[in-house]
Amino acid sequence: MIRKCDKSDIDVIFEIINDAARAYKGVIPQDRWKEPYMSREEFLHEIEADV
Repeated sequence: MIRKCDKSDIDVIFEIINDAARAYKGVIPQDRWKEPYMSREEFLHEIEADV
């Protein structure tokens, strides 16, 4: 079932983003790679910006 994400999904979405990035470690350019790939602060900023 597809549904719109809400605030209760924030933690799961954050984990998925960083898990997916780990799968592409070595493919993501070294100058763009950091651990975690997206910090919680960056993630929340993107959510606030409706990205």
